[in-house]
Amino acid sequence: MIETHSYPCDRWNRVALTVVVLFGAAGATAGVLAFLAPPAPPPAQQAAVLAPFTAAGPDTYTGPAEIPSLPPAMLSIPGVDLNVGLVDEDRDGSGYLAIPEPSKAARYTGSAAVCAAKGSTLLAGHVNFPDGSPAPMASLVRVTKGMPLYVSDKAGVTCRYKVTGLESLAKTSLPADTFAIEGPPLLRVITCDPSSPFVPVIGRAQFANNTVATAIPWP
Repeated sequence: MIETHSYPCDRWNRVALTVVVLFGAAGATAGVLAFLAPPAPPPAQQAAVLAPFTAAGPDTYTGPAEIPSLPPAMLSIPGVDLNVGLVDEDRDGSGYLAIPEPSKAARYTGSAAVCAAKGSTLLAGHVNFPDGSPAPMASLVRVTKGMPLYVSDKAGVTCRYKVTGLESLAKTSLPADTFAIEGPPLLRVITCDPSSPFVPVIGRAQFANNTVATAIPWP
């Protein structure tokens, strides 16, 4: 079991991000990614409503796909004006992962490295600042099928991905391969879904769901 801590995922107090991974013979088989929140729902933070899609559907993105010049350790989705710096975060002695303040996002060091040739890379960040205003990751809800996504590593090498899925998933039902360190290369970008109900999850009141974007390498 892996548990992780964080900073605010909501407008009022410090909260925690919990990742629970159940390990079996084949590795990680189930997971929970929960941003623990204060005991009252925050105000509405964005008008955009998530429109789910999967890899089975046709691409709908028709905009440009030129590779931008990114500084090291950066996530960029130009199609939705999402640009956020990345910091590596792992567990502390208590099993908690410190998520950075909402202007940045974390790359979970228990997942594959950025631009890895195999395994899943997990990026996670807060959807809003403590005052309730949208953080950079709030734009994730607006991605469309086939939209290019760019991530740079610490050396400044930029890799291009294509968004293939967008879902609102219960925080107790993340796909098992979110935490895979083997298998095909995959990128998952996760934040809270502020349009989901505000309910108890893992003993704390918080948004019931995560917004989960899935992307694959796009050479």
